[in-house]
Amino acid sequence: LNAGPIMLDQPEAAAQQVDLLMDAVSHKDFAAASALIYGNPDFGVDREPEEEVGKLIWDAFLSSMTYRLDGELYATDSGVAQNIVITALDISSVTANLKARSTALLEKRVAEADDPHEVYDENNEYRESFVMQVLYDAAKDALKEDAVTVDRNVTVNMIWEDGLWMIIADSQLLSAISGGILK
Repeated sequence: LNAGPIMLDQPEAAAQQVDLLMDAVSHKDFAAASALIYGNPDFGVDREPEEEVGKLIWDAFLSSMTYRLDGELYATDSGVAQNIVITALDISSVTANLKARSTALLEKRVAEADDPHEVYDENNEYRESFVMQVLYDAAKDALKEDAVTVDRNVTVNMIWEDGLWMIIADSQLLSAISGGILK
C-alpha cells in the first residue's frame, strides 16, 4: 500500500510527446509546443525579436539545441516522467562581454572610417544604423569566439488528460527551452 507507483508497460504516446516538444522548439514552432503542454500556454517567444542582435542570438540558441533521453519513462504520483539532457548555447556566454566587445569595435570602426558622415549624423551623434551594425558584428564575433554550450538536466512530467499525455511546464523545463528567458 505504501509503495510508489510502478509502470508495467512504457506508454509509447508519452515518449513521443517529449520528441514532439523538442522538435517543435528546435524548429521555432512554439504554437505546436504549446499544444503539447497542459493548459496550452502562450510562451510569447514565437515572436521574432525586434532587434537584429536579439534575432541572431535567439536563432543561434535554437540552432544549437539538442537533447537526449536519460533513461526510460517512469511512473510518478501524478502521471509519468522522462529525464532528458538538453544541450544548448549558454546565452550569457555570448552576452557577458558583448558591451566591451562592441565598444572596442566601435572605436576601431570610427578610427577606420573614411567619411565621417558614415559615422555621425547632422547633430554630430553616432548614426543609429552605424551603432546597430557595430553591435551586430560584435555579437557575431561573440558567437564565434565566446559561445559555449551547457547541459541542462530536465525532468519532463506528463499527466493523462482527455485521452492524451500532456506535458507539465515547470520552471526547469521553461528555462531550458528558452535559454533562461522564461522561468
